[in-house]
Amino acid sequence: MINLFFIDLDPISQLSGILGLITVAISIFYGILVLSKAIKLKYKDLYYFFFAVIFTISPWFPSGFGYLYWLITKTAIPYPIYVLLGTLGVPVALFAWLQIYIPALHPRLKYQLLIPTGILSGAYYIYVIILLFVVPGAPIMNLIGIKDGVIDIEYKGFALIFLAFSLLVSTITGNEFAINSLKNEDKLIKWKGRFLILSFNFFAIGALGDGFLPLTPVTLIIFRVFMVLSSTLYYLGFILPKWMRKILKID
Repeated sequence: MINLFFIDLDPISQLSGILGLITVAISIFYGILVLSKAIKLKYKDLYYFFFAVIFTISPWFPSGFGYLYWLITKTAIPYPIYVLLGTLGVPVALFAWLQIYIPALHPRLKYQLLIPTGILSGAYYIYVIILLFVVPGAPIMNLIGIKDGVIDIEYKGFALIFLAFSLLVSTITGNEFAINSLKNEDKLIKWKGRFLILSFNFFAIGALGDGFLPLTPVTLIIFRVFMVLSSTLYYLGFILPKWMRKILKID
């Protein structure tokens, strides 16, 4: 009976779906931990961090949730829903991260950074919604993304440009944020910086490899492990829970 679930999926799609589901589940788990802490402490930045944790991984939502949906229904998620799952969360994650980054390092540049990002994000939303629902006769797959079987998608057009822009911005600003933390004399802040610099760079490597390189079972496992490590280090870099502080011997 179990084999029936996989009858129409090739091995690489099976692996992509399983790893995607694991990656998404772990990120959601960390997001729930952050949200519970935010509610308890009523600290605004933790709410931003919650949205960043959850939606940074949203381009992999279709892979994870698509695989789960296929296991249950033996059908693929409809293309518009698939695209929305993978794209709509990216501007939210970028905005949430900038709300942490800007006050910490560049408070005077708040509007100079947020307004262009907001305009570009709005244009991105309009682009996706119009192509999906207003002009259904258009060659939308070539303008948004081409499905690769049941599980994966290769993004195209402005969608690809915006995803690349978000990755570039988050990687540059994330490294700047982490490097400034490393310069701090406080041991706690310094360790957070170490975790964060690894997190942002693991994410960049994993995202670039997963999105732009031909995938084999080995490379797929490597890049998805990078994504899981990135989420874990991201959580540690901001929260640094008590059990980790004990391991690191931080008072």
